[in-house]
Amino acid sequence: MKIKGLIISWLFLFIFNLGHEGYAQISNKINKEQIKTVYLSQNTLNELIVDNPCVDIARQGTIHLLFDDLKLENTNYFLRIIHCQADWKPSPLNEIEYLADFNDIPIRYPETSMGTKISYKQFKISLPKVKISGNYIAMIYVNRNKRDTVLTKRFSIYQNEINVGSKISFAKSNYLRSTHQFIDLNLGYPANYLINSDENLKIEVRKNNQSKNVVPNIPKPMVQAIDRKLTYQFYNQENAIPGGNEFRLIDLRSTQQRLNFVGQINALDRYSEISIIPEQPQGNYSYVQRPDFNGAYVIANYENPNSPLQADYVWCTFILKSRKFEDEKIYVSGAFNSYELTSTNQLQYDEAKGGYLGKILLKQGIYNYQFSSNNPLNTNLEGNHSETENYYEVLVYFRKPGERFDSLIGYQKIQFPL
Repeated sequence: MKIKGLIISWLFLFIFNLGHEGYAQISNKINKEQIKTVYLSQNTLNELIVDNPCVDIARQGTIHLLFDDLKLENTNYFLRIIHCQADWKPSPLNEIEYLADFNDIPIRYPETSMGTKISYKQFKISLPKVKISGNYIAMIYVNRNKRDTVLTKRFSIYQNEINVGSKISFAKSNYLRSTHQFIDLNLGYPANYLINSDENLKIEVRKNNQSKNVVPNIPKPMVQAIDRKLTYQFYNQENAIPGGNEFRLIDLRSTQQRLNFVGQINALDRYSEISIIPEQPQGNYSYVQRPDFNGAYVIANYENPNSPLQADYVWCTFILKSRKFEDEKIYVSGAFNSYELTSTNQLQYDEAKGGYLGKILLKQGIYNYQFSSNNPLNTNLEGNHSETENYYEVLVYFRKPGERFDSLIGYQKIQFPL
């Protein structure tokens, strides 16, 4: 009976892993309403938190996963690391092929918030070291039950084996000059690499750490075998990237005084409410230079800057004074919610107040955000400007001959304008 039970259990896990890890693309996702403020950290105070971090394989051991649980129950959380291909679908590798340590790690010793109106437990765990470069998922689940997945979080590990020599410039064509930025791509590879086509080579260009590939139609490269270079020629503006606009900002660090862009504070007994100064669509305005975090955010408490556990949760009301966009849904997005357009961060139109309003529960800190539409052609909300300060990442994946997985062999981060 024991052997039969083990066989059934093994078959169940095999079928589950095949369905869960064999085909579906895995994204940043939170499956439990009580889970908030999920991010990957390098364990520095007041650090800038970005989405989809990319880390040098030589700097492993410095990355931690953190999240808050507002239920305060004694829940047994576990961490599992999943290796993925370039398209974020799980690879066929066994975990011993990409992990140096055990998988399915218990997360112990959570810390409880101090002096906050909304109490929470903060869970923190150091990510285990991996053996190979590529895309990875940190999956949190309950009581060793992988079906009870709490959250998934993306991160990438790179090992520079080639030279990525990309450049960002202003658009060259007249009709895109004021709204777009261009990228030029060039790769240099070592003598031990056999690259005669782009079949096993994949390039992604990301803007401000967002998961979207902003240059999806990269043509086949010109191979210069003698110089060991790949040069990409764009003839149809495939390398034109909308410049976007500088991110908006709200400073939620204090519930006692109004900081930047705070309109009103309502400190109640059980929680605090903060309303932003009403904003307007800026798609029809000229470009205005202003500092931002390129969509990132910082967790901090103004009155207790050295104690992250004293950062409270507040209900933040976002207000966009605007006409109604028919047949569209309007959202607040940023790195704090992985730029996901969900019901949690959707705004509703209020005819009486002449605009869109919505409340989002956020941990105290400074947040970059933007207003987004489910209509990707809507440029009225934020606008596009070639002068906008952005940073770009170029990620080069390569499936080496005879291997079953995509390695991340090249990474470059570019600031524009310099």
